[in-house]
Amino acid sequence: MIVASEDGQDAGDLEVSVRWRGPAAVVTVGGEIDLVTAPELGEFVGGVLEREPGVLVVDLRAVDFLSSSGLQVLAGAHRQLDAGALRVVSTSSITSRPFTTTGLDEWISLFPSVDQALAGVAGAGG
Repeated sequence: MIVASEDGQDAGDLEVSVRWRGPAAVVTVGGEIDLVTAPELGEFVGGVLEREPGVLVVDLRAVDFLSSSGLQVLAGAHRQLDAGALRVVSTSSITSRPFTTTGLDEWISLFPSVDQALAGVAGAGG
């Protein structure tokens, strides 16, 4: 189960929070993104996208498992945003390898930190 929050409440298998840095939404995810939690993550991300961020940063550094269902959620978000507006933060092969092996890293940029993902975003302080 996932808890969608502005302050990062623990939901057991998945923890998700969002904070805004100017026009950019930074969604931080922790735990496992699998067949069970991916649809709920999709709803959370969809709610963030309804607020029309200029840039969406998804921080996966605390994710322990990323399934193809999770990749589908992120690919769906990518399709709803302008080119280059979805940026993923990953420092582990657990989360970066699925992007590189599927070729999604050609459309969705990977960054080692939130600050680097926000670099060049006016008003985001990055």
